Amino acid sequence: MRKLFKKVGLGGTFDVLHTGHVRLIAEALRRGEHVVVGVTSDEFAWRSKPYPVRRFEERVRKVVSLLRSLVRGEVFEIVEINDRCGTAVADPEMEAIVVSVETLGPAFDINEVRVQRNMSPLHILVIPVLRDAFGEKYSSRRLRCYLSK
Repeated sequence: MRKLFKKVGLGGTFDVLHTGHVRLIAEALRRGEHVVVGVTSDEFAWRSKPYPVRRFEERVRKVVSLLRSLVRGEVFEIVEINDRCGTAVADPEMEAIVVSVETLGPAFDINEVRVQRNMSPLHILVIPVLRDAFGEKYSSRRLRCYLSK
């Protein structure tokens, strides 16, 4: 299948990987020849989350493991991000971004900055929020509660 974009980005904390993360990453891999995954730095994650988050290195290891289980070859890269926009505002080769409905706001912010910098806005690819059998959205915070019991 022909990929629609040369370079696609996505970002997140990726504290406890869940089905929503898999869907987000799989969509980026399906749409892009090269995928850039922004993982929040410890400082950014600890500042923005109301709960304890695993260390950056551990979160990156899990994301890389997931990526390698989904695709062969080095069609992805991991970058550390320190704010809501990450590297997407500075990468002129990036063509699209994959977000969930909940993270649509930062995608609009990224495009606003890109336009201000005379860069093309990104195509925004939105996936729905996935829910479990109880109708609750998948989240790392909820999974951590279950895992700690």
